[in-house]
Amino acid sequence: MTERNSFRSEATEFNRWVKDWLFKPEHKVGTEVLEQAVDIHLISLYKELNFHELLEQHSDPKTLAAALNYSDSAWIALNAMLKRLSDRHDFIACIDDTQECKRYRPIREPVDKSDELAAHYKTMEQLGAEYVAPLEFLEFGRTHFTQALGLDHEFMDRVLTGQEKEHNETWNRATNTDPLQDIHGIMGAKAVEMLFEGGTILEVGGGTGNGMRNNLDYLRDGGKSDSLERYVFTDVSMPFILNTRREFKGRYDDINCDWRLLNINKDWAAQRIEADSTDLIYGVNAAHIAMHTVDFLKECKRALRPGGTIVFSERLRRHPSDMAPREIVLNLSSYHRTAAIRHPEYRPEHAYLTADNWLRAFELAEYTLCEVWPDKQSNDSYFTDQYAAVIVGRV
Repeated sequence: MTERNSFRSEATEFNRWVKDWLFKPEHKVGTEVLEQAVDIHLISLYKELNFHELLEQHSDPKTLAAALNYSDSAWIALNAMLKRLSDRHDFIACIDDTQECKRYRPIREPVDKSDELAAHYKTMEQLGAEYVAPLEFLEFGRTHFTQALGLDHEFMDRVLTGQEKEHNETWNRATNTDPLQDIHGIMGAKAVEMLFEGGTILEVGGGTGNGMRNNLDYLRDGGKSDSLERYVFTDVSMPFILNTRREFKGRYDDINCDWRLLNINKDWAAQRIEADSTDLIYGVNAAHIAMHTVDFLKECKRALRPGGTIVFSERLRRHPSDMAPREIVLNLSSYHRTAAIRHPEYRPEHAYLTADNWLRAFELAEYTLCEVWPDKQSNDSYFTDQYAAVIVGRV
């Protein structure tokens, strides 16, 4: 990359803001509780599905999924689950880590710790009522695990695109109420407020509005909303677009907003996203679901004006095979499991990438500059596994 120093002052300011203002002790405690709760649910599923005996005959997730009559891609969810358990517990061992589909050996029956969940709920409630939301999301994934992987392969895809009205509130709380998730939107909005110099903002994968809400609030508070000529909110789901537009009615009437369908995996020009038409492209945990990461970045580059900026607020993996807590639910989506086209340099696993993966993808897409904010040290004391960060790039 060239011009490595062009973000220097902004990066320094961002790191200071993260340490002094954004990260709170509640985030650290909440993250630790969430990690423990994930393992409790996974162990419970392990016992309920009789994996201790099944793994004796079906040591790899593909044959295990077939034995359970799960969908063809369900092995990816099982692989992530078993890898996490083998990394963190001694009742199961990973005996072949050389392939994408790994092999496992059961050692002994694990101890069910479901009775500890009540204490975790209590701890979260003491942090604040909204901190219960991530635990509720885990419970949702635990409850619908077999349904989504076996009986109704498209169930979670419908939930994540707003087509299951009965569960819309669950997804809305998971993306807007959960403080551990909202931190992504806040972090991204701060980066936008710092880097935006006027013109048009295009948001990809806007979903239930977490990104737009934080963005427009930060631009107002930073005195930059007057320089925002147009905000283009896009998503692949019409229900999300309509619901978010309805929810925001009256709140941002002074902003020129455009609401559009956009499938980031298809030709953008054919979807009326013109070349050199926007000044900043933004997304909150949306960019990682692109099928072809580098091609997606090239579409963004084509849509940006010269000197345009990318801000992607993303959950990053420290190691490519780490299972993020939210993936107890997201891995139940067939799209989440299978959309990403693997690549050894920048996409070794499905879904979330590492910081180095993102830097390499931006380099291959020939961006002038790409950095990951904040620096690793700022995250270490709060997020021991996956962590929130912002990928910023410039054409």
